[in-house]
Amino acid sequence: MYLIRRFAAILAMLLSFALPASAHHGWGWAEGELVQLTGTIRSITIAPPHPILEVEAEDGTLWRVELGNPGRTQRAGFVEGVTAPGATVTVLGNRSEDHSKALMKAVRITIDGQQYDFYPERIPDS
Repeated sequence: MYLIRRFAAILAMLLSFALPASAHHGWGWAEGELVQLTGTIRSITIAPPHPILEVEAEDGTLWRVELGNPGRTQRAGFVEGVTAPGATVTVLGNRSEDHSKALMKAVRITIDGQQYDFYPERIPDS
């Protein structure tokens, strides 16, 4: 009985760490419908856990756009030096269900006609 309780306690502890990470890193926080955002890149962060673009929309709203994980972002061809703040970007992605946050997860970004597909499996007809 002691081993079962000990195993249950360890399992509960591990799940307590895993659930918050899966809630953030999954798609559960985002709407299912793809939306498009066009704006100007204000900052670029390539660092883990997710590379991020800050994009200023035409209405002045500053959006936080999460890209794929670093490996997925690199495989898409979006690496340091590809673009710089000031460039125009079109983001195809999923907006946060909480509309008080200007937050979205990018499926694809397009800069100067070049597409970077982070989640091609989520793009219809891709």
